[in-house]
Amino acid sequence: MYVNSGYLHNSVVHFKDKSRPLVVGSCGTFRLYNRPRLPTYRPRGRIDFQLLYVAAGKAHFFLNEEDVIVSAGHMVLYQPKEVQRYVYYGADQTEVFWVHFTGSDVRNILKSYGIPLTEHVFYTGQLPEYQNLYLKMIQELKECKPHYEELLVYHLRQLFILVSRS
Repeated sequence: MYVNSGYLHNSVVHFKDKSRPLVVGSCGTFRLYNRPRLPTYRPRGRIDFQLLYVAAGKAHFFLNEEDVIVSAGHMVLYQPKEVQRYVYYGADQTEVFWVHFTGSDVRNILKSYGIPLTEHVFYTGQLPEYQNLYLKMIQELKECKPHYEELLVYHLRQLFILVSRS
C-alpha cells in the first residue's frame, strides 16, 4: 500500500473553521496493491466535507445501506456528519485521492461550481490534472511555505472548476 498525505498544521485532528469561506484541512492519496482490503467506517461521519476521486480501479461505498461500486473517473462527496463507510480491495488496484475541507461558505461555493449536494457520486472523467492538483495540495500541506493556506484554497478551487467543466 502506498500512502501520501498532508495535514494542516501537521495535525490529524478533525476541525471546523468558519472564520474563512474555504479552508483545506488535509489531503492525501492511497494506492492499494499488496493489502487485501482497506476499510473506512465513520458512523458519525466527520465535521468537515470530504471529496474523494477514484483515479484507478474501483471502490465500494455503502450509501443508504447499498453497496455502490464506484469506478475510476468518479468523485464522491461527503458532507459533515454523514455516515462514511467504504472499502478498497487490493484485487481492484484502487487508487484514490481525497481532500477534507471546511469553511463558512462551502455549500454556496460547491453550488456555484455545479457540484451536487444531493448526490454522493458523480462522474468527472479521468483527467491527470485532478491528480496533479491533489498532489500539489499534499505538497503544500507538507512544506508549509509562506501563504500555503491561501494556495491550498486556490488549488481546491481549481479542482472545483475542472469538475464543473466536466
